[in-house]
Amino acid sequence: MKKYPNTKINVNKVKKLLIFTELLALFLVISSSIAIAYAGFPEENKSISVPADHEFIHKNIANKTTFSPNVGLAPENPKFTKYQNNKFIYKTAYSSVGHKSGFLPSPVDLSHLKHTSITDIYASASTSTPTSYDLRTLNRVTPVENQGDAGTCWTFATYGSLESYLMPGETWSFSENNLKNLLSSANVPNGFDVGPNDGGDSMMSTAYLARWTGPVNTSADPYNDTSSFSPTELGLPIHKHVQNVTFLPTRNGPTDNLDIKQAIMNYGGVATDLYFDPYNTNSNNYNQNTYSYYYNGETPADHEVTIVGWDDSFSKNNFSTIPPGDGAFIIKNSWGTTSEDWGDVNNDNGYFYVSYYDSNIGYDENTLFMAETPNDYTNIYQYDPLGWTQQINTSQTNPTIGWGANIFTAKSNEVLKAVSFYTTDLNCNYVINICNNTGSNPISQVGPSLTQSGTISNAGYNTVPLNSGVKLNAGQKFSVVLELINPVYNYPIAVEMPISDYSSQAKANASESFVSSDGNTWTDITTEPGYSNTNVCIKAFTDLESRSVDGLPVAKFSTNVTNGYVPLTVQFTDRSTNATGREWNFGDGATSTGLNPTHTYRAAGIYTVNLTVSNAVGTNSMLATINILTNHSKKNSYN
Repeated sequence: MKKYPNTKINVNKVKKLLIFTELLALFLVISSSIAIAYAGFPEENKSISVPADHEFIHKNIANKTTFSPNVGLAPENPKFTKYQNNKFIYKTAYSSVGHKSGFLPSPVDLSHLKHTSITDIYASASTSTPTSYDLRTLNRVTPVENQGDAGTCWTFATYGSLESYLMPGETWSFSENNLKNLLSSANVPNGFDVGPNDGGDSMMSTAYLARWTGPVNTSADPYNDTSSFSPTELGLPIHKHVQNVTFLPTRNGPTDNLDIKQAIMNYGGVATDLYFDPYNTNSNNYNQNTYSYYYNGETPADHEVTIVGWDDSFSKNNFSTIPPGDGAFIIKNSWGTTSEDWGDVNNDNGYFYVSYYDSNIGYDENTLFMAETPNDYTNIYQYDPLGWTQQINTSQTNPTIGWGANIFTAKSNEVLKAVSFYTTDLNCNYVINICNNTGSNPISQVGPSLTQSGTISNAGYNTVPLNSGVKLNAGQKFSVVLELINPVYNYPIAVEMPISDYSSQAKANASESFVSSDGNTWTDITTEPGYSNTNVCIKAFTDLESRSVDGLPVAKFSTNVTNGYVPLTVQFTDRSTNATGREWNFGDGATSTGLNPTHTYRAAGIYTVNLTVSNAVGTNSMLATINILTNHSKKNSYN
């Protein structure tokens, strides 16, 4: 077994240091609680009636800023707080094969997301799941890579999901180097408070992708585990637009795996996190003979990976410590293909298996990254380069209802085509109002130019195409006014705000973002005490006016299912824009020129569907895959 003398840590010293650090953190928390109680300030997680002139301390913000009583701030993720208190331990932890821990919990707490019917979350999802499934056998996984000595597992997990989503129709290798460097503290003012090799999470990746910083090709910015800077000044081409990222519900228990399974089958790999034992090279958690891992402790996750499949029959006896039952997820790791400790060099090449009964996997973050053509929109308007760092409510009487708005200024003659925002709960209802010629108030006196409503079933980052384009003139102010109605969660509005040792570079200006308690009276959020550098997470997407009238069409379509058993009938819906003609190629030799055709697949296989749309100027295409399974297909075995 290969040894790493420079990274080996004395177990007893580490344990003593951990105990001391946690005792110190406990003392500080107790002292803070006593101080708050003495001052007469109520705890923020209780339902209270706050007088209009009352200000209170939000104890989970490290700089102890005074916050407005008119805006309710969500409790901070307790795992993020614990990480902040034990940061030294996290940053010095190495695995038994010398890889630095790299998953850092976000201040955003997603633990309230609970399982719902998969058809409610994914309109195009297949509802039947086999007992085993492996994206590798379907050519929907890119090769395993090596993060080296940097804490960058989260970047590989992100692209493990995104690259898988685009396969097998498109095969990409996106630059983890660009992702880690452009989100680091070295990238002022759009970086987080971490070094480029010190860790991150899927929420940070979402911010990078949603602001159109990437993805860029690996060939343009190759991975280097010691690098700190990427060549942004060269204007590296962005090959995809990430307009939607889904945060799956957390698992409720070892058999609550349907959301993850359905996401993998219909969309590709899912980024998630787990805990690895960094202190003991002879850990009983990992079985080197069967490449299986099972941890059943209370230490929080510190490593991010990609789930690419599962096997319900993977025997519990394959694990060194026997879990209560069978079943395992198939994990794509980022420690290379020649590790002597993790993954079978001859067979699995960097993959391993994690028990359904593991105490961390699937309980923090389960993220699905998706992408589309960069030709979908020309310009992006935004104020939140660091993305969703916290969430608020704007009404004390109805905390599940929130109002937020952003005012933008058009850079040229354009057409507003879509808006995006985060949803913090499942099955969130929204109402979008677009107002032209606004002044210092997001509501126009002549009323909205467009109103559109709907429901978004998943939590995450979502782009909503508008039913009709809204024409904008150069220099004209316009607003995106958003009402969000959560079924359960009391904090519906995602915001970017500075948090010490996480997002302290967040900045805001007056007259950008606004909040309201009723949708009628609006307040500039930067005038609220404690929110001087806060923006509402709303973006707007436009096309140049000339392109919308005379330019190329944009191909886009959806299906009612993407996966199922023979024979499978699929309903295709054309969602293209600016198209006068179309041709469908269903991948099995059949074609159609219909607007919304149906097609039946009668043989098992993976079929690439190609929609090509046209107008007088030219053509544009979109690819997607349909996976057809036999009714009696043999399940893969990994025992």
